[in-house]
Amino acid sequence: MDNELQGAELGIFKAKEKNYHSNWLVDSRHEFSLLEKKMIYCIINQLDVTMNIQQDLFGDIYFKIPVTVFGDDYNFSTLRTAINKIVTRSITASNEGKKYALAISPIPWAELKNGTIQLKLQKEAVPYFIDLKKRGYTTYELDIAMSLSSVYSQRLFELLSRWKDTGKWYDVEIEKFKFLMGVDKDKAYNGTVANGNLKSRILEPARLELAEKTDIEFTYTFEKEGRKFVAINFDIYTKKLIKHIETADAKADAVSVLEQVAEASQGQQMMFLHTALSEYQFDEKQKRKILDNQKITLKFVEIHTLIMTKAIEVQTTPTRLMAWHLRQLGWS
Repeated sequence: MDNELQGAELGIFKAKEKNYHSNWLVDSRHEFSLLEKKMIYCIINQLDVTMNIQQDLFGDIYFKIPVTVFGDDYNFSTLRTAINKIVTRSITASNEGKKYALAISPIPWAELKNGTIQLKLQKEAVPYFIDLKKRGYTTYELDIAMSLSSVYSQRLFELLSRWKDTGKWYDVEIEKFKFLMGVDKDKAYNGTVANGNLKSRILEPARLELAEKTDIEFTYTFEKEGRKFVAINFDIYTKKLIKHIETADAKADAVSVLEQVAEASQGQQMMFLHTALSEYQFDEKQKRKILDNQKITLKFVEIHTLIMTKAIEVQTTPTRLMAWHLRQLGWS
């Protein structure tokens, strides 16, 4: 490393399986691009995080990351733009009630040379990255985070990973959510089109990508006060919890029930359906959508049979589990 650069220099990047991501960072606002955020993920991955640290020992830390870590999608021009931008980015946090605000520019120096990106994490920012005892932390697998193709997927993956053990993240004020997504200053997310754009540009694309690539899936609802939307509630499901069952042949008794339903008369099938529907907390409109779509009806019968015969484990409620499976087919 050049003589004028002082601080701790880590060796060439060698990926660890998991990231231990400070909750202060998770709960803060930043405007990193997709590629810049991947650089931050690599920094977090290489830090020697600890629960007991001596803050007066902090100094600048330098990182070396081969450009191959980011895949084949980034050419020299894109990488150059990313290092030019990352040194201008800040991370901000605020608490209006406590009259507290903080802004940090964590990466003041970056260099692209010989197929390697070198980054400096300045000493003032280091505690916010590694002091996990004071700030708490969220864990996730590095390769999953690096696979995401949207900054909004990245942010929601971090935030929902933070709350996935509780299964919910409720009463998230819409203005706070926009702050966390870095869109609070974007006119597209203000006024009468705000919620529509939040749903179409952020929530739905991220929901689909997280379902495809990560261990997290989620649903969400908006809360209203009068005619104004004021908050979002997230229900969070992990694939370990859901335990997908794609076919009904997991248990012989489940197969037997499905065969009996298939061989029954139309009247008997409708009686079975209405009896089964009465066991779930769906409103009449939701029940009608199940009955009016053959594909959804068949999925309902399959999942209901698996629940009834205990061929599928229910760790939340039957209604939530059923709703999750039906939503994968477009039901709501």
